[in-house]
Amino acid sequence: MKNYSLSFLLVVALLVIFGCKKEETNAGGVEIKDVGLKVSFQTNKSAIGLKAATVLTKETPTNYYVALKSVKLIGKNGTPNAELFNKQNLSSSMVFDFTNSNTVHSLLNGTTIPKGSYSAIEIEVYYLQMNIAIATTTRGKERRNFRIYLSDDAETEGGLHQPGDMTQINNSVEIGWLMGGTILPNMDPGAPRIAVYSHDGNGANWFNFAGKSGKDYGPFGNVDFFKNAPHPIYKTKADFAVVEGKGTQIIVDLNVNGCWQFEDKSGDGVFGPQDMDAVNPTGWAMVMPVITVTQN
Repeated sequence: MKNYSLSFLLVVALLVIFGCKKEETNAGGVEIKDVGLKVSFQTNKSAIGLKAATVLTKETPTNYYVALKSVKLIGKNGTPNAELFNKQNLSSSMVFDFTNSNTVHSLLNGTTIPKGSYSAIEIEVYYLQMNIAIATTTRGKERRNFRIYLSDDAETEGGLHQPGDMTQINNSVEIGWLMGGTILPNMDPGAPRIAVYSHDGNGANWFNFAGKSGKDYGPFGNVDFFKNAPHPIYKTKADFAVVEGKGTQIIVDLNVNGCWQFEDKSGDGVFGPQDMDAVNPTGWAMVMPVITVTQN
């Protein structure tokens, strides 16, 4: 089996748009009735300035899934944190499905937000999933559901996934691991994990993914990302200002326009085995969503 070395680019952009710049004037806080999550597939002003380290071909996925372990509002001025949900494991995580920019999912999960003052929302993420095009060698162009794990269920609950793992989903079933030793000829997924992420298939000699051993990490991301990312559950926090009279719904918007980016060495505009080069490593990236928070 040939060892096709890959270089991995990661652009992490967490941009928070504050709902209002003035200080909160009501010490008792305001009543927030709902917290919504949406995904935007079109470019907005916040995402225009997002640039990769090299010139890459950009693709916007046709659908996007987010699997969350927990969501909480961070209280201020004496208001306790308000936990909206906290799931025990990956299998019980809250999975939100987006196919257009009009869908807004409530994050309340049957909870009621206490009246008070809140400064931020904190989210724990298990995985992100998207549908993108793949140019296979023998079957033409295919649509694939790529899932990228940001958290480590192997460590926390005896699961199968390390952070950075990439898998393929068919009809809601995970069928195997991607971007390891089974890249050619069609970038098909393989299983079990050890067979895909080690040279010999039995774990004696693991692939090196941008300075990360395949034993402990998948191909997504680089060393700096995972050193700085909360472990074992990936966590992100977005600040906002809650001001009386500015609405009762918080909207967390994930912009994924052009989030799949790759070096199109074949020139066909579609990512595939033809873009892989053992001599000159191929660059690709799944850009983390640009997050904006608004109050309606």
